[in-house]
Amino acid sequence: MKLTKQGLFADVSRDALKLVGELRSGDGVDPREEAKRRRRERRAERPGQGHGVHKQEQFLAQVREAIETALQAAAAPILNLLMVHEVVQQGGSLVVVLTPTQTGEAVDLAEATKAIEEASPRLRGEVAAAITRKDTPHLTFILLPPGARKLEE
Repeated sequence: MKLTKQGLFADVSRDALKLVGELRSGDGVDPREEAKRRRRERRAERPGQGHGVHKQEQFLAQVREAIETALQAAAAPILNLLMVHEVVQQGGSLVVVLTPTQTGEAVDLAEATKAIEEASPRLRGEVAAAITRKDTPHLTFILLPPGARKLEE
């Protein structure tokens, strides 16, 4: 290789022409498509099912917190004795599983069920105020007797 200005550029330009003339992986691929492919690969490497699972858990926690707060602030004293055990998505609605709190007071399940049915529109309104969604989910309430801690599927 000559050290003259023209010789150096001539060698570099020949090397550049060789590189430009070679086909490599990714040549002719839209960079946007390549970026999408890399994102999909990174998402597949993450444990769980991706971003949607986290958002669903966050949503269910918001619903749970809104209902618990509404139950504690309810005018009917029997509703104050209930707590949210679990919130589960089932189809297009949410199933809210309620249990009596651990206060030791006896809870009449029939009376509590009736109070929940009467308060369900207000509870749905509290959920609507607490979440930012286009549609408020339909809520179904299940009251478990004291001592029952697990929803059987």
